[in-house]
Amino acid sequence: MIVCPSCSHTNADLAIVCGSCKGYLQNRVANLDLFTTAWGVLESPRVSFRQVALAEHKNYALTLHAMFGIAVMFTLFWHERMGEVFGGLLETLIWGTVAGIVFGTVTAPLVALGYGSITRILGGSVAFRNGLALTAYALIPICLSLFTVFPVELATFGMFLFSSNPSPHVLNPVSFYALAGLDSVLTLWAIYLVMQATRMVSGFSLLRSVLVAVLLAGAYFGLLALLSPLLRKFFELIA
Repeated sequence: MIVCPSCSHTNADLAIVCGSCKGYLQNRVANLDLFTTAWGVLESPRVSFRQVALAEHKNYALTLHAMFGIAVMFTLFWHERMGEVFGGLLETLIWGTVAGIVFGTVTAPLVALGYGSITRILGGSVAFRNGLALTAYALIPICLSLFTVFPVELATFGMFLFSSNPSPHVLNPVSFYALAGLDSVLTLWAIYLVMQATRMVSGFSLLRSVLVAVLLAGAYFGLLALLSPLLRKFFELIA
């Protein structure tokens, strides 16, 4: 809580203007710079998430969700062996990118609503815009994997990354498990950042913040499990 130095009124931690005398309590953040904020989230999560929550314009939130969607889509393409559906690697990459952008953009509001709902159930409160932006910046590690780990996977396995003839873990097991392990670490890092964002915006204890992050991740993975087989059937119809 923030106590107004002028009138001693008690305000919420993220309040910029006093609810009583309308005096300024802290500096207003107008816009977010993508690279500065992204680096700050990785280096000093809670400080940067506070900037995100205070920002008037939640810049790049949908962009980050779209990038996350691409990373998720290629994971589903690997799981469903979509290389057996498409004619070649280029076609697979084009379809995965387009479908990922659509998927990430469409599911972004659902992620924000889910995050806000879980937080409210556990006794906190997160505005929709903050939920959208905080989850977007928490996904930075997975977005980074799209430009670091994924190109290495493509260079190592090529079209076999999305095929079972042979599957990538048979083709080069050491590289496959090393890269899969790195992807897992980045996913856990993103879950950790959701926890840090929750502690900052809701003032939750460590246990409740972890619970929010785990429940949100579990709900999202459950959604992907339902959509995964439907995805293959859809592309089989249109390919």
